[in-house]
Amino acid sequence: MQIIAESERLYLRLFLLSDAIHFYNMNLDKDVIKFTGDIPFKSETEAAQFLSKYDQYKRYKMGRWAVCLKKNNEFIGWCGLKYHPKESFVEIGYRFYKKYWNNGYATESSKAAINYGFNTLKLNTIYAHAHVNNMASHNVLDKCNFKFIGEKNYGGMPIKRYKIENSVIKIITAQETYIVRQPILRADRSIEDCKFEGDNLETTLHLGLFLNKTLVGVASFLNNNSQYFKDFSQFQLRGMAILIEHQKKGFGNLLLKEGELLLSNKKATRIWFNARETATLFYKKNGYSIVGKPFDIPYIGTHFVMTKKIN
Repeated sequence: MQIIAESERLYLRLFLLSDAIHFYNMNLDKDVIKFTGDIPFKSETEAAQFLSKYDQYKRYKMGRWAVCLKKNNEFIGWCGLKYHPKESFVEIGYRFYKKYWNNGYATESSKAAINYGFNTLKLNTIYAHAHVNNMASHNVLDKCNFKFIGEKNYGGMPIKRYKIENSVIKIITAQETYIVRQPILRADRSIEDCKFEGDNLETTLHLGLFLNKTLVGVASFLNNNSQYFKDFSQFQLRGMAILIEHQKKGFGNLLLKEGELLLSNKKATRIWFNARETATLFYKKNGYSIVGKPFDIPYIGTHFVMTKKIN
C-alpha cells in the first residue's frame, strides 16, 4: 500500500484492484453520481477492469487516490488530481459514499491533494469544476480557497469553474532579481555581470514570481526605445529567468502576462527584447514576433529582436 498524502483523519493511497467493489457500489447510488455525468458500472468485474487499466500514476505521477480513514483503514471514497493533456491543466475531483457526506472529508482530502500538488509535484495552478446546482461541491471548493473563474458547458452539463494558484507575482527591486538572473543567464560569470544598465531607474519595472514564498522567476522591463520601432512608449524586456527546477511549468507565461498587463495600464504601446535563439519558440507562443536578422552577443550566442504591441 502506497500512501500519497495524509491529513488529521485521513490518508490518500494508490488504488488497489480490491477497490473495485467500492467503485461499483458507490456508482450504484444515483445521488452520488447525480452531478457527475457518469453511469454505474455494470458489474464489479467491469469496475476491476477499469482499475486494471488505470495508468494515470505512471503517465503523469498523479491521479485519483483512495481516501481511507486512519482509525480503521476503511475506504470512504476517492479524491485526487487529474491531468488533461490536450488542454495542459490539472483538475481536482472527489467522490464519497453518501453515508460519509457532511463530515468534512471532501474538504480535508482535497486540501491534502492540493498540498501534494503544490509541494511535491510543484504545480502552479489547480482547477476544479462543479455542476451549477451542486452546492455541496461549491462549498467544498470555497473552503479550499478556490476562486470562481466563470461558467461553461462541460460534457453537456452547465458547470462553474474554479482555480487555485500556488504562485504570487510581486514588484521587487533590481537587487532581488540577481539571485535568479545569475545562475540562469550568467552561470559562468559573477553576479556583477547580472546588473543591467537602467536597472535602478524609477521607470524600470522588476517582477518576481514567488512559489511558496521563494523567488523562482524574474523579469525586468526597462523604458527604452528600439531603433526598429516608432512607438512613443516602448519597454525592453531584460533578465527574464526561471530557476531550472521550475522551468516548463508555465511560470514564464505568467510573468510575461503580468508585465504586459501592468505596462498596458501605464499606456505603454510595445514590448521588445533581444531573445536567445533557443527561447524564440517560447516567445512566439506568447504572441511575439521576430524583427530583422539574427545577431551575435559575445559569450552568450545568437539572438533575435522580438516584439509585441500591447496597446
